[in-house]
Amino acid sequence: MNERKISVATTRLYRIVLAAVALAALLPASGCARRRIVIVERPVVVEQPPAAAEPVTEAPPPAHVEQVPPPPSPSHVWVAGYWAWRSRAWVWVPGAYVVRPAPRAVWVPGHWNRVPRGWIWIPGHWR
Repeated sequence: MNERKISVATTRLYRIVLAAVALAALLPASGCARRRIVIVERPVVVEQPPAAAEPVTEAPPPAHVEQVPPPPSPSHVWVAGYWAWRSRAWVWVPGAYVVRPAPRAVWVPGHWNRVPRGWIWIPGHWR
């Protein structure tokens, strides 16, 4: 009879401890616990191909018309897409929003420039 009382008491204690652990695990998910979220914006480096050493003999295709979504913040600037010459073929590199490196920085887009032997890429840059 004594063993039965101990096992019932142990079972009750076990259930209480289990319920407390489950409740403690659910508290953060319920919003009761305070969570601190920190958003760190790092400047995005715009990587464009360097100026071509050798001109491309084939003219770049017409630029794509891109659907420009609203900016994620006032510090973001749209950098338009462009055609890149890769492995003897034209590849479209889509535009994207990037964070300005300075409050008044202006993006000067890259472009393909016609030269006597073909086309050369003039990379975009911040001014």
